[in-house]
Amino acid sequence: MGANMARRLKECGGEIAAVYDVDAAAAQRLEQLGSSVRYIGPTGKAAQVKALVNMVMNINTAGLAEGLALGEALGLDLTTLRGVFSQTGASSQVLQTDGEDMQNREHSCFFSAAHAAKDSGIALKLGKTLGLNLPLATATKKQYDRMVAEGLGELDKSGIAELTFKGRHDETSV
Repeated sequence: MGANMARRLKECGGEIAAVYDVDAAAAQRLEQLGSSVRYIGPTGKAAQVKALVNMVMNINTAGLAEGLALGEALGLDLTTLRGVFSQTGASSQVLQTDGEDMQNREHSCFFSAAHAAKDSGIALKLGKTLGLNLPLATATKKQYDRMVAEGLGELDKSGIAELTFKGRHDETSV
């Protein structure tokens, strides 16, 4: 889970009695960890939700990188474009946290590309066991795997823009 999300949301899994019948001090600590504490289900379900949150976040990050890269290639002002995105259906938490970083090539690590590749793989395995075809998650994982293979795995997940923007990364090393 991204650092920003972790500050806002804590998922709890396990036996319902264990989650709700905690002592007052433990309940207070859970509330301090996140502004929203939710019971997800039996043991293992919160981990599945975490994998899904990260899968969607990774897909959104890759999509934003592509949108901004295409905008730059079209000669659009990226600050203006991000402003338009923020007022339309293209708005997202990822736009707020990563858009400017992608534009400015600032990829200080909060959620590494290597972690994004790992979590994308977890979600894909869950989908495969259920017979689901997840083409966006598959494409996103391939991009993050490429980042890792090319030595970019320790960049923030926003570094996926380095593979997408024209002229930013060695395009011959596909």
